[in-house]
Amino acid sequence: MNAPFAHDDPKIDTTRRWPLTAMPAYPLPRRTAWRRSDVTERDWLLPIPDACLAEIDAIVGSLREDPIPTLVLSPTEFDMPECRRLAGRLKDVLDLGIGFAVLDRLPVESFSKDELLAVYWLLSQLVARPVAQAFKGTLLYDVHDTGKKTDTRVRADLTNEVLSWHTDYGFNHPPPYIGLLVLRTALSGGVSSAGSLHTAHDVLRERDPGLLQRLYEPFVWNRQGEHADGMPICTSNPIFSVQGGVLRARFNRALQPVGYRLVGQEIDQDGMDALNALHDILSEPENHVDFVLAPGQIQFVNNARVAHRRTAFTDYQDPALKRHLSRIFLRDEGRRSYMG
Repeated sequence: MNAPFAHDDPKIDTTRRWPLTAMPAYPLPRRTAWRRSDVTERDWLLPIPDACLAEIDAIVGSLREDPIPTLVLSPTEFDMPECRRLAGRLKDVLDLGIGFAVLDRLPVESFSKDELLAVYWLLSQLVARPVAQAFKGTLLYDVHDTGKKTDTRVRADLTNEVLSWHTDYGFNHPPPYIGLLVLRTALSGGVSSAGSLHTAHDVLRERDPGLLQRLYEPFVWNRQGEHADGMPICTSNPIFSVQGGVLRARFNRALQPVGYRLVGQEIDQDGMDALNALHDILSEPENHVDFVLAPGQIQFVNNARVAHRRTAFTDYQDPALKRHLSRIFLRDEGRRSYMG
């Protein structure tokens, strides 16, 4: 194996590095290392019960009579026992099940955009605490095509381009959960997929344990300009780490080659081969699930265990019809700031 880059460059922040650990010596359990053949729609599609929708309708009615800004709303202010039961089922899927779920669905025809965001904000807090997902402190992040192309400082989620396999915010302090509320869909395209990184881990161990070992060693990550002036422009972290006996992952193979170039280096061949191998395993049809999100649905993902992707899409010309989603990061530990 080629020796990975020695990360002692002042342009690389190593203060938030995951511990470097040995890989587990046993096959991971099938409930987390699942294949497409193990999964049915019932494992991840959670209908919102009528009783929960009635609570939501009452909340929206209350906000219409007595408005409160969305970002100060708390579930403790409302009667939500059925929604709490639904959130408990959701957490079980995220923590103990296949690691991703879609709540189906909020009534987009009955609520305004602001009302949908208020409900989304409240339901998400039943999973964990919302935290900032941009350096400027954004708590609800608009996912839409801005007309730009992916670049060093332009996130791919602000384009209509393919979003390849990734977890979110791998270059800093990843949230354990992410949510995505669908407000409007595109004219065509935008198909979503989810795949278990535990599965990809064990497949790679069978095929090439040397490449898997490289994923337990540090990589340089581009921070996409999301940091204070004068701070390091990159971070250093492995793809896999075992913490508290649990295998955790962060993955986005688009950020490592750029990160290395930003600090005047080139990624080692073993590192690039390992990233490509992980991506290719996730892409194999047996190792992921495809689905098309609909307006009013909310996708939640265990961000330390499940990678997701999205195909390119063609949008409407009318701005009022263009694809629009809202993302939320959820994390109970650390500060609520972007740096965590």
